[in-house]
Amino acid sequence: MKFGYRLAPIEVWKGSTFERSFSSSLGSAVFEQIGRIIAEGSGAYAKNQYKTELTINSWRIDEIERLVNNPKRTQGRRKEFPDLQAELDKIISLDIDKYQQVKVISDLYVRRPDGHEEYYSFKTVKPNKDQTKEAKRNLLYLRSTDPNCEAFFALPYNPSGEGKPYRKSWTVPDPWFDMEDDRFVLIGSKLWNKLGNDPNTYEELLDVFAEAGKITSARIRKEYFCL
Repeated sequence: MKFGYRLAPIEVWKGSTFERSFSSSLGSAVFEQIGRIIAEGSGAYAKNQYKTELTINSWRIDEIERLVNNPKRTQGRRKEFPDLQAELDKIISLDIDKYQQVKVISDLYVRRPDGHEEYYSFKTVKPNKDQTKEAKRNLLYLRSTDPNCEAFFALPYNPSGEGKPYRKSWTVPDPWFDMEDDRFVLIGSKLWNKLGNDPNTYEELLDVFAEAGKITSARIRKEYFCL
């Protein structure tokens, strides 16, 4: 865990109980707020827990629910990941003169100076099925209603290690997302660099955590280990 290692001394990670507790407290809610600060620092408008009211025709809603609740399963040995762009194209092609109102709450909303809109569903780095389904449903609602916006499944870091295949550590999202498709999924450096609109944002964020770790590590050694 790149962020946690910079805030706590290495001795801590030998104790799994502390690690679980620390990782939970440094959860998605904290990271989505950090994302807001970073996006604002790039000159964008940003807001956490942003509510969007959408009007969507009923056929599109039915198709989205089908994709979320009955994802395509792997046949035999061959692993097939969902093609979200193809799914979106099909959803957008559906039209009927009957509409429903839906509400999407995005963990982070970003509007760039040129008006471009981005929506982020922040989840834990090993999301469960319900979290993954919620992220996909919201993404399809947003992108099918406004094809010019971007909506992402956002994970603060890669549990497999930066630059390595995500599914080496966790395969739960596979029926709903191709976790290597950064048109829809942003993990680790791709997420933070996107939010900061700068290719150096991720490394700079790690440096900030390392600097904060000089204080937190000393406190943990004193207050937790009594050293």
